[in-house]
Amino acid sequence: MVQSRKTRHRHVSSNCSASWPAPNRDTSSHLSSRPYDRRVELPRILPLWPQELTDESLGGRRLIVRKLRRALRAERRRGVAGHWTYDLARHAELLRIYRLELASSGLPNADRH
Repeated sequence: MVQSRKTRHRHVSSNCSASWPAPNRDTSSHLSSRPYDRRVELPRILPLWPQELTDESLGGRRLIVRKLRRALRAERRRGVAGHWTYDLARHAELLRIYRLELASSGLPNADRH
């Protein structure tokens, strides 16, 4: 049986594949090993005012945690619905930052994330 051109696979020489990094199978250690700087990472995923970002009081942290919960719920809804704007990387980053903010604030974990 002859394969058509579309189904034939190209073989990559061993020299080319050696330059590619090996896939990282353990993603949990990779994500948790990055240092967390809230002034850099929070504005990347949430629209915040500068005073919200610099407020490290308990009330300020509660506000950030509430906004992160709301963003997580919205992202989860988009994922379940199969919406074209759903972004798995954003969802993972929201969850990572939510957990870090929750741990640094000392607030109890009311949600099951």
